Amino acid sequence: MIDITNALTSLTPNAQWILRGDELEWLDSVQTQPTDEEIQTEIARLTYLESINQYQRDRQYPPINEQLDNIFHNGVDAWKADIQVIKDAVPKVLPDSADQALAISTHVNSWRFAQQVEAYTVAKARVAQYQLSVGVPESSETIVTGQEMNMETGEMQDVTETIVIPAIEALVATVQETTYDFDTDTSTTATVANPVIVKDNEERAAAQAIIDATPVPVKTHVDG
Repeated sequence: MIDITNALTSLTPNAQWILRGDELEWLDSVQTQPTDEEIQTEIARLTYLESINQYQRDRQYPPINEQLDNIFHNGVDAWKADIQVIKDAVPKVLPDSADQALAISTHVNSWRFAQQVEAYTVAKARVAQYQLSVGVPESSETIVTGQEMNMETGEMQDVTETIVIPAIEALVATVQETTYDFDTDTSTTATVANPVIVKDNEERAAAQAIIDATPVPVKTHVDG
């Protein structure tokens, strides 16, 4: 099976790199690291070429000693005829530029779709997390803990329990930040936006941007 290793070897012969699972660490200072799409394109191209060369693996020729014995006893023409039968049974397949382009396009589009699905799923999960500057109000949830017999109706009924989920307080909007000046041996304290909230808002905005840019077919695939 053609993979990233085959694609990198083909695109950048003798380049220095390390692949740990799906994480590629590029070590070469001469050759430029291929983009993910270039790698996927090369995987598709090599896979296509491997598929059309399958005929070479499917052709089952007799062992060489048997072929030589056939030539010795029956002559070259008889040997050629026997070999031709095998070649005709599994004909040679030549590359086709249109078929190759279609195979590459299909693979790359499928890979790109999978990337978008993953990014959209992660972004949705991030946005779904509560906002640190807002917090979460107290809530309750009723769960079924078992069943019991209703003595009046003679039917089984659910036994429920209400669980109170405590509130999560919002973080304070600002904090005091102290900086120290070694030259003057003085410190200064200023009120700044809470960095934890700032980071939370930045991550939420980035996730929302991914959601907004996600194509409708991807959203439909994930959301149903």
